[in-house]
Amino acid sequence: MIVTKNTFQPGQKLDADICIVGSGPAAISMALSLDKSPLSVILLTGGSWTETIANQDLYRGGVYPRGSHEPLEENRRRQFGGTSSAWGGRCIPFESIDFKTRSWVPDSGWPITYNDLLPYYHEAADLCQIGRFEFNAQKAFPTSTQEILDGMDSEELVSYSLERWSPPVHFGKTYRSTLENSTNIQVLLDAHVLAIQTQEDTGRISHVDVTMEGILLTVHAKNFVLAAGGIENARLLLHSTNDRFPTGLGNQYDNVGRYYMVHISGIFAEVKLSDKRKLMADFERDAGGIYCRRRWWFPESAQEANKLLNTIFFLYHPNTTTGHRDVLFSSRFVAKSVLSILSQKSVPRSINKAKELMPALKEHSINIAKNGFFEVPSLLKLSMQRMAKRRLPFLLPSKRNDYWGLYFQAEQAPNRDSRVCLSDSQTDAFGVPRAEVRLAFLDADIDSLVKTHTLFVNKFISRKLGEIRYSEKGLRQFLRERVKTFNSASHHIGTTRMSDNPETGVVDRNSKVYGVDNLYIAGSSVFPTGGHANPTLTIVAHALLLANYLKSKD
Repeated sequence: MIVTKNTFQPGQKLDADICIVGSGPAAISMALSLDKSPLSVILLTGGSWTETIANQDLYRGGVYPRGSHEPLEENRRRQFGGTSSAWGGRCIPFESIDFKTRSWVPDSGWPITYNDLLPYYHEAADLCQIGRFEFNAQKAFPTSTQEILDGMDSEELVSYSLERWSPPVHFGKTYRSTLENSTNIQVLLDAHVLAIQTQEDTGRISHVDVTMEGILLTVHAKNFVLAAGGIENARLLLHSTNDRFPTGLGNQYDNVGRYYMVHISGIFAEVKLSDKRKLMADFERDAGGIYCRRRWWFPESAQEANKLLNTIFFLYHPNTTTGHRDVLFSSRFVAKSVLSILSQKSVPRSINKAKELMPALKEHSINIAKNGFFEVPSLLKLSMQRMAKRRLPFLLPSKRNDYWGLYFQAEQAPNRDSRVCLSDSQTDAFGVPRAEVRLAFLDADIDSLVKTHTLFVNKFISRKLGEIRYSEKGLRQFLRERVKTFNSASHHIGTTRMSDNPETGVVDRNSKVYGVDNLYIAGSSVFPTGGHANPTLTIVAHALLLANYLKSKD
């Protein structure tokens, strides 16, 4: 059942076996797993069917140093469905190595293993609608070309690693009817948690204070789950203080909000192929119509031998546009730029945005005018694919390009000084301190990316596959500048990390908050390391694991 405003009386007390705080993939996946169980469930969404300006403002926060991270409201959605209302749909599981303790990665290692999560990965694949849980191209496409670039693969670098693409699933819209028809689940829209309250004499949560369309309620439950995202989970714990937990719930050892991680991504090197016939970088569709794409990956043995952080590469649009003449990319750039200008909240801001984008807009518009005729068939085909229910994930570079960009996405090493904390001076409309992000990188992050690029470049050159624009010095400078003004793409990881030792983590292997008997956390905030993989598929799998644990516990 989904409940909207004008349902409850001020001060009303609600009871459930499980109260879930959140409305994104983690929260909704847990609710779906608990549907039809004997347990009564209340889901507090913190948003409505769509995001309002007022609700978006609740996610606004601080960044220190200024400009070192995107605005906190930019990549998050406070609505039913959470950030799944805006994600691209890329699904990749973590690998076995991500769960292991690695001598060259301080603070690595999970209390659970890949095999513990594997059954739930299969269920997560169903919820994300990505077909079979098969991420090896050699098995998924046994009769097609086996390498991205013929002659490039070796024991040190392989290209059978797949990504699968969700339609993408908007969890709120896709699973709305299931939750509406549920007899044991209540979904409260626009129900915002103000604080988590503990019983006076114990470490148990008694209830959460909630405001719903201006009406104050209390929700009592046997067990509570925070599934509000990597930043918000930490914010709620830090804000919920009392005599027993003066620095916040689960924060006895000052771990809440620390080890904040993202994925380091971008394009620096550019590749020119001697023979484009050797290239297979297109999307492939499996028997179920699922879009898949291959990527280069360093296997576990290569990561260990070279002391690498987990990293992938694939070919994409080059980092610069002059001379590359990709009309499809130019078309997308112009469309997105116009929407960006029109979406500004005032005329002066629209004018400033237009001035900022004008040089690039002019270049891309000229490119379309000069070269667009040759790409008309591709543009028509693309339009049809983008209108389909399972849309083409993104625009690939034109085969007419001379150069392709070498896109990288890499794990960030755990760093205790990278953190989410509470603002000393800023509060939201409900009086809750706003979050403040202090994202920090280590030299190891840049060193690993230099190593992976050098390994790739040396392999490419030794196989005489073409030309490559790259210098180690240039890459280091590029990365140093990139991390000064970083955009996380909503990959918020590690702020309530999982550990078997309360001195080094916030939750235990069952995701229970240390020192609190009935409070659990779902989502990427519990991940001790981030791997290279986009986190959504693993978020869903872990949420299903936690839901199953709570069912067996009660």
